[in-house]
Amino acid sequence: MKVEIIGTLKEVQEVITFDSGFQKQTVIIETEDKYDNLIPLQVIKDQCGTFDAIAIGTRIKVNAYLGGREWNGKHFLDLKFAELTGVQRDLNKEPAPTAQPENRAKPASQPAKQTHMEVDNGEDLPF
Repeated sequence: MKVEIIGTLKEVQEVITFDSGFQKQTVIIETEDKYDNLIPLQVIKDQCGTFDAIAIGTRIKVNAYLGGREWNGKHFLDLKFAELTGVQRDLNKEPAPTAQPENRAKPASQPAKQTHMEVDNGEDLPF
């Protein structure tokens, strides 16, 4: 099953090479849900190194394959990297202000709307 993950690149671990020549790398992505989650994503074979040039703290969007397996009577969940679909750099910097034309017509000022506000005198406190 293919899933999309949007979050911040938190950690890029070293590439591990096995005796067989198989390579894998783990990348940690922090999601932007109500409660932040740290998602370990497995990058394998030729795709290792995809995240090496991306700075920690960069917002990214990736597609991954969700899979599972059984080993010795226990079940495990795998999340394998498929493709990097988006990178947003410099999230901590504020966007540059856009230039406003000098001869732009200004809107006519309108009187402020009057709103009725009740004064809280503290008599409805529950204690």
